[in-house]
Amino acid sequence: MASGIAREFDVIVIGGGHAGAEAAWAAANLGARTALISMDPSRTGAMSCNPAIGGLAKGQMVREIDALGGLMALATDATGIQFRMLNASKGPAVWGPRAQCDKYAYAKEVQRLLSTREEITIIAGVVEGLAVERGRITGVHCKIDHEYHAPRESADCCGEFGAIDIAEKPIFLAAKAVVLTTGTFMRGLMHTGERKTEGGRVGEGSAVGISGALRGLGFELGRLKTGTPPRLAAETIDFSSLVLQPGDDPPVPFSDMTMDKFPVLEQKPCYLTHTCESTHELIRANLHRAPMYNGQIETSGPRYCPSIEDKVVRFAQRTSHHVYLEPESLSTNEIYCNGISTSLPADVQDVIVRNMPGCANAKILRHGYAVEYDMVWPHQIDATGMTKLVAGLFLAGQINGTSGYEEAAGQGLIAGLNAVRFLRGSDPVRLGRDQSYIGVLMDDLVTKTPREPYRMFTSRAEHRLLLRADNADERLTELGRGLGLVDDARWAVYQRRSAVIGALKEYMSRTMYEGGRLVDWARRSEVDAAMLTAAIAPALQSNGQSQWAQRQLVARVLADVQYEGYVRRQKREVAKMAAQEQTRLPTDYDYGRLTGLRREAVHVLSRFRPATLGQAGRLAGVTPADIMLLTVTIGR
Repeated sequence: MASGIAREFDVIVIGGGHAGAEAAWAAANLGARTALISMDPSRTGAMSCNPAIGGLAKGQMVREIDALGGLMALATDATGIQFRMLNASKGPAVWGPRAQCDKYAYAKEVQRLLSTREEITIIAGVVEGLAVERGRITGVHCKIDHEYHAPRESADCCGEFGAIDIAEKPIFLAAKAVVLTTGTFMRGLMHTGERKTEGGRVGEGSAVGISGALRGLGFELGRLKTGTPPRLAAETIDFSSLVLQPGDDPPVPFSDMTMDKFPVLEQKPCYLTHTCESTHELIRANLHRAPMYNGQIETSGPRYCPSIEDKVVRFAQRTSHHVYLEPESLSTNEIYCNGISTSLPADVQDVIVRNMPGCANAKILRHGYAVEYDMVWPHQIDATGMTKLVAGLFLAGQINGTSGYEEAAGQGLIAGLNAVRFLRGSDPVRLGRDQSYIGVLMDDLVTKTPREPYRMFTSRAEHRLLLRADNADERLTELGRGLGLVDDARWAVYQRRSAVIGALKEYMSRTMYEGGRLVDWARRSEVDAAMLTAAIAPALQSNGQSQWAQRQLVARVLADVQYEGYVRRQKREVAKMAAQEQTRLPTDYDYGRLTGLRREAVHVLSRFRPATLGQAGRLAGVTPADIMLLTVTIGR
């Protein structure tokens, strides 16, 4: 290596996807010297599937990442080209903010944000092995192409990194903590019909050495599949014949730090089209050429984001399926076909596309494909992200059997935070199921073995009345501040907003309106945000907030007031369960020695090694009687 370039770091993050970016960012927020190793740093933050952030439950996670000082919401607000609040006709507990982003601008913005942190060194290279001594990670063996240093003086206007040439040879990089975020690249194999290509993403290679290294350390690996649809040329689509899908006006940003000009980029609509019965017949006639049905792919794909061939088989009674045509960038003509993910041969995909209304003359820029990849069964990690076999080794993202940018980012933040806490000897952080969707995600991963890539839904959160998108700051910003993730600027914004909300609620409590207190009137089901805005106009005029900020605050206050009774009830339920959730279980306990514990429970507890009594109770195969026996044993 060139002289003066470090070979020792506090934390090494492997992989520059959404999990890797958040892990490196969190570690840097805590002041750790961090190396981010990627096969191609220019692809850091790339949106390899739909360039959309958020959605139902996923949007809540992005707001939580933001409340904890993460970067995903910041990048989304800077590069979104359509913002929509999903489920807006229902209650605030299930609202899901979503943004369609310019995928090239998003990746550049993530790179720009990372480049502003002097704690982060970007390295272009491939990790070929993990160094472990006495059960602890000590570093990685890496074949390096380049090391990148950010042009700090221009970090506010540029997302590029300056490269320093280094001799291309395997070297050892030391670190006390390593975060592995390989996405779909561990032995990645792409399928389009009978054609197979090695790689985790179009135009990129496959990481082979990591799989072998993990197996050598004793990890159980599995294999999963995901897929992507064809992309179309915008100028070849007849949008005038399609149903317009506009964004919200005015839109709501993701980040609490977005206070100036918003939205930043020009806003674009999406369009709705659909498949037809003749297309479904064509797909059935070609299932023998579909890798998922001819035995070429034997792994499971995402059940809740199925391929079009899966939809046609599973929902045989349906004669059509919705397809959303979504722009991928302001600077290119690429249109994403949301709803027809497929690995069928190219000639079949051509007909599927041209049979859709508005697409008779559509040109396919890139055909859809499926990708198979190795993952680590997540019963081998703790809810902190750290593996149970190797201390200091953390896993985050699709390597844990999840799907989605948001799920990956949430895991990355938790892994980066706990990697630094591990090397500093601090207690690890586990978010509770009542604190965040991120906590639900991490708990589900370590108590349930995924049969297909895990995707977050509001229905997975039993405490979702507490976990609204609009109150993520209230739930997590003080925690993030205490952990060192939240900087002074974000903390000041949070304190100002909290003070305004408190003042509005106090005003409503002491102000009479329509024969009673204003706060009691606001609890009526027929009261909406517009009505409340008019009722508290004097208080709003005195708080100095911008008009769009006032809209968000009123909606937040209204939700707090109308959900208050339900929230109190749910908090009482949480309090009852708190003892179990906080009761720690020894990770090295021999459950086979516990007299009276059923054989199935012994097997499950020994396999998953739950960290708490609460986690043990959520394991399939562990009964309430088993938990009672464990409780008594711990008491002794």
